[in-house]
Amino acid sequence: MRYFIKLCWVLGIIYNAEGSRPVSESGLPRIIHHPSDVVVRVGSPATLSCRAEGNPKPTIQWLRNGQPLDTEKMDAHSQPVVLPEGSLFFFSVVLGRKSQSHEAVYACVARNSAGVATSRNASLHIAEPG
Repeated sequence: MRYFIKLCWVLGIIYNAEGSRPVSESGLPRIIHHPSDVVVRVGSPATLSCRAEGNPKPTIQWLRNGQPLDTEKMDAHSQPVVLPEGSLFFFSVVLGRKSQSHEAVYACVARNSAGVATSRNASLHIAEPG
């Protein structure tokens, strides 16, 4: 048997014998890569990273200033995209009206049938040309 699973009763965690990360028995989502603050120029691309694990695999949603990110309210050319691993990608950051500007505080939320986990906050700051 190439891989085997050893149950650690004391910690209540399942470990893969090959040394992979521990996975909670309950499958609760866990943020394994939190987003970090970024500063970018107007019109430049930007990425806020987020990765989570859990069983079943969690889905990732993003909060903007504490509210669910609603890309439908943004102009089509400035909508950020959630990448398959969960990161938030901006093709071209926009500085404008408060509702249209990408400058904000963001957090990612990992969700599955076992629960929810929220990342630390990260700020996206836009440097104005000067």
